[in-house]
Amino acid sequence: MARPQALLSVAPATIGPWGEEPPLGRGLRDANFGPTRPGCDLRPHIDELMLPLRAMPIAHLNAELGERLRQIAPPVQRYLCVLTDHGCAGLDALAPRLLGTLPAESQRLYASLIFERDPLLARAALEWRPLVGTIEEHCRWIHENMPHADVIQNWLRRSAALDTDHLVVVPARGSLSRGAVFAFCAKCPADSGVFALFYAAQRLAVALEQRYRPYTAQLRAMRLSARERDVLRAGLRGAADRQIAQHLGLSVDAIRYYFTRLKRRVPVAVGHLKPRELARVLHQLGTL
Repeated sequence: MARPQALLSVAPATIGPWGEEPPLGRGLRDANFGPTRPGCDLRPHIDELMLPLRAMPIAHLNAELGERLRQIAPPVQRYLCVLTDHGCAGLDALAPRLLGTLPAESQRLYASLIFERDPLLARAALEWRPLVGTIEEHCRWIHENMPHADVIQNWLRRSAALDTDHLVVVPARGSLSRGAVFAFCAKCPADSGVFALFYAAQRLAVALEQRYRPYTAQLRAMRLSARERDVLRAGLRGAADRQIAQHLGLSVDAIRYYFTRLKRRVPVAVGHLKPRELARVLHQLGTL
């Protein structure tokens, strides 16, 4: 596997046994994740820690999440969670949501100047793997891979302060959200800790989706007949009612009946969506 010159990654897919120590310092390594790999037995415990956050009072959410992340990976001293909507067809787009124990000034700086061009956020999402390294190794990688990197490098160094010199950037993905958790650590986490953070980030994204869009749980629980699924899946492809009817051997009135019945069954909060928009949301939530 080719390795970046200044920052290695811990991959959530099998990439072979640990090899020799990388040339850029201790703690940077490739890890091997899977059903019997380090940290997998923590999943039920992580679910218990993350999923209740969907109903926690907002005044306690930042600090409580920080405490729970420290239970999952003790080296974590402070964090920043960044989530934004992804492909929410027809839904009112929510502004990027930031949670964290970083100082408010650091969070405002990230939101105003860094978020839209953060190369670490983009790389973690694109490669779908945690990025593990010291603050300086992250800064070197940023310097080598983007122009005018001073703002991001300075933000990382100021956010790390004196008690953390490692950073794990963990991609977070729910059905309707994308983002990352920046975990500033006192030392490089063990492989089990990195895996635990990776899994926790995904469960956190799901919990926050349910917090900000509570109807997602109702949509996931919907039971659709085989015929309803056929109609909705055809609608996903953008086919007109007449084309869907011809394909399924039904009348146009029957197709419109199925669409109307769907709109009557969904939660009021999404009842305004067009049938094909509802179909796309159901597809993203895994109901279709």
